[in-house]
Amino acid sequence: MTDSETHTSDATRTLAYECPHCGAANTVDAAAIGELVTCVNDNCGQVFKIDAPAGHLLRDDDPKAVEARAHHRDTSVSQAEQELFTVHPAIFGNHPFSFLGCLLVIIGGIVGAVMFREELIQLYSGLILALAGGLILSYWWLQTRFRSVTVTSKRTIYTQGIFSKQTSEVQHDDVRNMQVDQSFFDRLVGVGHIAISSSGQDDMEIDVRGLKSPQRVIDIIREYQ
Repeated sequence: MTDSETHTSDATRTLAYECPHCGAANTVDAAAIGELVTCVNDNCGQVFKIDAPAGHLLRDDDPKAVEARAHHRDTSVSQAEQELFTVHPAIFGNHPFSFLGCLLVIIGGIVGAVMFREELIQLYSGLILALAGGLILSYWWLQTRFRSVTVTSKRTIYTQGIFSKQTSEVQHDDVRNMQVDQSFFDRLVGVGHIAISSSGQDDMEIDVRGLKSPQRVIDIIREYQ
């Protein structure tokens, strides 16, 4: 196995793995193969997957194996579902031209209010325009903050709603179809349309437009299928 070294003992039935992030030795139970563990190094603490051993053996007196056995700990927590990646839709990516229009309205309203501050009608008109543009941008921002796609080690979860919440989820093992659509402009700004369906479903259970880093979502799901 790349980026890891393993040691197995008939007496302990444990494996010593080298963390691919920092190189620290980690001892886990053999039953943890295929699961996620968290590095024992307090300065690292990153999560990595325990693949089936395919690297070279470490001798019992190897310093890394000795260190791993000294830091051996229960892996039951590490085997629990881990949150890997959470992403929100982008304001600009979903409404690029409207977003720019609102910015122009805000700037124009403020400039007009300053230039014609001695005329109450022009002053209030400029302030109202700036406020209207700001309210629209704030509403779009709230929409994106309360819409998210979360990828865990076992499933993908889509959540939306400010006052009432709707949730859709697809288990990685049940994924039948994944689609990513990106126009030329989408690729420039780093967003895309992602759709995921599970076996036995005709419709896409997760369907999100203007999502940041859509390909990364797909790549993580494929890694943990």
